[in-house]
Amino acid sequence: MKSMKRISAALLLAVTLSGCAVTGQPAPPGTAAVFDGNTVTNDEVAAWSLALRDLGFANGPGEALTLLLLQPVVEKASVEAGNAMTDEEAERDAKFWALAKGQTLPDVTDDQIAVVRTVRGLATQAVPADANTVTFSAPVLDALAAIETRADVSPQYGDFSQTVFADSVAAAVADILNYSNAPGQVSYLVLKSVNGFSPYAQREWMGVETAADQASA
Repeated sequence: MKSMKRISAALLLAVTLSGCAVTGQPAPPGTAAVFDGNTVTNDEVAAWSLALRDLGFANGPGEALTLLLLQPVVEKASVEAGNAMTDEEAERDAKFWALAKGQTLPDVTDDQIAVVRTVRGLATQAVPADANTVTFSAPVLDALAAIETRADVSPQYGDFSQTVFADSVAAAVADILNYSNAPGQVSYLVLKSVNGFSPYAQREWMGVETAADQASA
């Protein structure tokens, strides 16, 4: 059961996000993005952002939104490849993620399971380009190009950029060594920080401390 503290944090973030409709779209207030017939709400962004923070990882809403936009294509690719995670496997890995940050996670939420499954699925679509960089399978690359050109995103998140996404992947890969000896062999968790949006765009209107904020502190 969620603690009152976590529920309050989720409600606060959701209230902060409310009223942000996609510009030029008939979508109701509270829509973060519409892409290929799928609608991502600000409540979903808030929930995934909170899920990541409860796992021990500072993040901004752009990271959560990026993962949510990629979730459908990543899940489809994982199913087609026969390597989709079960809920039990995702729950196990979520606890390992927390252990990697030196904390114990007694309960795993549905949002945390979904985040872990999406990040793991993205990792299975990663293709080493050389010793220090990775690219992704055609379905993921196609999705990234389509998000940049076709997704209708609420202006509060800024514009999605494949270049910004690629930079975030490079930073993530460089961080893998920090988790190479993590319990459960979950170094793929670094891909939870992939982000196609500016890490600075949301600070003022959300009042959320991002990983970039912590790095500059």
